[in-house]
Amino acid sequence: MATSTGAKFEFLCILPDKPGALAKRLEVRPSHLEGVKPYVEAGQLVLGGAMLESHPAPGETPAFKGSVMMIVAESVEQAKEIISQDIYTRTGVWDLENAQFIPFKSAVRTSL
Repeated sequence: MATSTGAKFEFLCILPDKPGALAKRLEVRPSHLEGVKPYVEAGQLVLGGAMLESHPAPGETPAFKGSVMMIVAESVEQAKEIISQDIYTRTGVWDLENAQFIPFKSAVRTSL
């Protein structure tokens, strides 16, 4: 539900992968990266990346455990709707039953 003022809020979205989802994650990753571009351009996705079990050695496939995204939206429902449209959700990579959508307020944001 949108607020009457159209105010925007940040939501830290912690999106664990389902067990055994690595092959599917790697298969659809290019589509995921392409699919988030409109949200980045619209200022709705301001942070995103993979959570890892550990940093991989050079040439190793990372041991993914999920993703973190910061969504800017009018409500948590709107943030959840954005996540529901992602190919990682639609193909069963993300475990939305264990996902967290945490209201957040950035103090600092910098790019790499």
